[in-house]
Amino acid sequence: MDRFSVSRALSCCVALSVGIFGEAMAAEPTNGNESDDASYSLFDNGPNSLPTMTGEWGGARTYLRNKGVELGASWTNETAGNVSGGDRRTAAQTNQITAGLDVNAEKLLHWKGASFNFTFTWRSGRNLITDAGLYTLQQPQEVWGRGQTTRLTQLWYNQNLGGGFSFKVGRLPTGADFDNIPCLTMINYFCGATTGNMDGSRWYNWPVSVWGGLVKYNNPHWYFQVGAYEQNDRNLDNYLFIGYLHGATGVLLPFETGVRVHLGSHGYPGAYRIGGWINTAAAPDVLLANDGRPATLAGMSMLQRSGSHGGYLWFQQQLTGTFTEKPGEDAVVTQGLTAYVTLTMVDKETGPVSSQVTASLRYLGLPGRKNDAVTLAFGTNHVNSRLATLYWYQDGKKGPRRNSEFAIETDYTFQATKWLYLEPNVQFWVDPGGYTQKNMITVFGVKTGVTF
Repeated sequence: MDRFSVSRALSCCVALSVGIFGEAMAAEPTNGNESDDASYSLFDNGPNSLPTMTGEWGGARTYLRNKGVELGASWTNETAGNVSGGDRRTAAQTNQITAGLDVNAEKLLHWKGASFNFTFTWRSGRNLITDAGLYTLQQPQEVWGRGQTTRLTQLWYNQNLGGGFSFKVGRLPTGADFDNIPCLTMINYFCGATTGNMDGSRWYNWPVSVWGGLVKYNNPHWYFQVGAYEQNDRNLDNYLFIGYLHGATGVLLPFETGVRVHLGSHGYPGAYRIGGWINTAAAPDVLLANDGRPATLAGMSMLQRSGSHGGYLWFQQQLTGTFTEKPGEDAVVTQGLTAYVTLTMVDKETGPVSSQVTASLRYLGLPGRKNDAVTLAFGTNHVNSRLATLYWYQDGKKGPRRNSEFAIETDYTFQATKWLYLEPNVQFWVDPGGYTQKNMITVFGVKTGVTF
């Protein structure tokens, strides 16, 4: 069967899955989860996990679940329009459908400690940055991007080895297990692995998958993991495929460790992580041409560096309220205020954006609305000063150099039913793209999520 026949066949399977799947995958993750995906709240395994629109199919779902098989699908829509800033006033909407299969092989096949996952995604829609001419460094609609197409997003095998050790191999988005943070808003400053949002040419977030794997040690108090992922630009091809066996240019090697703590007289839980990565693939210098001097003319061949690197910190700390937790997993907030902080750095020789800082507050469980939440988030991206110098040279040394972009978003998550949420939000973008001469952008948006 040729490549296009395979693509057509898999597309049909995805369409069928979307029609019959009815529950977000609920199997407990052993190495991360889908929280770098826009459907984070739909795939949440906490005590507020939500029933689905189509129910239990007359008991069929319960039967499959007891056998170790979970079928799931969800739809996310993000609609946004700018009321100030940008080149034009307009609105755009984008969509993602996720369909997947989780298999607990210990239940189904009596294969101790083993599990499998198959996940497909389909994206469609328009990008407000392009339609309105916003120039922002990151997306006002985080579900847009990486091609409006169908992808195999996950195809992996996970094995628990006992004693806290496990491994995972297959087709994986790097950000599903490393730098994996909750999706709090519609701006992707605050949704998905920050490294992939900043440096997407070398770190692929959801929905893009690559060949790779990781080894993890995990106990109730701390964990450590290290992985290896293929660096292959062919994984960005804009159509459905299983994966390529040729075309790799290097290996992405991430590593991460984290601790789980309880602070204060109430023992509020916190999760604190630090990680980094090395990429062995050659990468172009952002300033210097092949002759070692600044590339003052556009289109010049850039000096190739032998690799690249970066690092990140991520903190989550509950400040008030209640929570539940299981050994070896981060605690789940059931009500109260939680703070999140991230700091991400990318090397200045090759990274277009050299640093990002975010800080967010989220309050879950409002009076009379125990599943609703309010979020306030602030973030800034700093354009690499070497890249800003390059642009300044190429513009004839006129005007100010690009600097930092600032983004603020506030959301209200309204849990309309047990399978539907609406998340209206307001976004403010100051110095979009790091251009101090551009006006502030104000965006009104709404994120909608449905679990089928």
